[in-house]
Amino acid sequence: MKSIQHKNFDMSYLDEGSGPTILMLHNGGTSSTIWRNQIESLSTTHRVVAVDLPGFGTSGRGPRPATLDDLVDITAALLTSLDVGPVLVVGNCMGTNIAVQLSRRHPELVQGIIAINPLTEVSFSGGHIGFLHTMKRSFSLGTRALRSLSRHIRTPRFFTPIVLRFQLGPKGIAKNLHHDPELVACQLRADQLPALIDVLDDMGSYGQIDSSRTKNLVPTWIVWGDKNLVLSRNDSSHLRTQLNAERLEVIPGCGHLPMLEDPETITSLILDLEAHISAADKKAVS
Repeated sequence: MKSIQHKNFDMSYLDEGSGPTILMLHNGGTSSTIWRNQIESLSTTHRVVAVDLPGFGTSGRGPRPATLDDLVDITAALLTSLDVGPVLVVGNCMGTNIAVQLSRRHPELVQGIIAINPLTEVSFSGGHIGFLHTMKRSFSLGTRALRSLSRHIRTPRFFTPIVLRFQLGPKGIAKNLHHDPELVACQLRADQLPALIDVLDDMGSYGQIDSSRTKNLVPTWIVWGDKNLVLSRNDSSHLRTQLNAERLEVIPGCGHLPMLEDPETITSLILDLEAHISAADKKAVS
């Protein structure tokens, strides 16, 4: 993997293939490995850039907790350094929020967005582990102490299949993805849990999308796994309006990792959005 440094943060990334560029941003708790099937399929006709965000995968956590602003800044710096853009951005969970903020701050860099399981303050709070965020409202000091302690804990190996299974729908469980070596390795990294706590501490920033009046100007499609327990799809109906999303897809049998659980469908949606944007551009020119 290659790497880029920006404002004291390092970020590793894969850069495969040539052609129109697709940028892939993973969720908290995994790495660029979740896009392995899309990279294999799409890099024959596209340039695919898949990052390990600071604190995840092969990227170190950095000298301080990375905020959403930091993640947007280093992603923009990467695209600028590669001299690509506008690109199609595919994000999962926190990667979706980064993609949206990137498009709003640097519209010249983003052509369109596939927003898979979008993480916002509302969608996380309504999920099965939303209490990890909402508890601070009534238990502020205790929450800070617990999070501080958690930054010094590594997930025990025996517990990783349970953590991963929670993120999967029936399709992912049938594929035994909760025992996938690369996903297990993500859970066991020393920076893994501290980086996730950093996201929790910055959840208010991820909530900007819930109430922002800034209009999303790039073509955006929202995709949900219908068995997602991490985030609440039922509490997130407002996001179609907030993101000005032209299309919403719900993939049956999938949880938080549909790009691994049903890779063909995710790859197809990426190509469909690319074709949709191309057709719209041609129509605008004519």
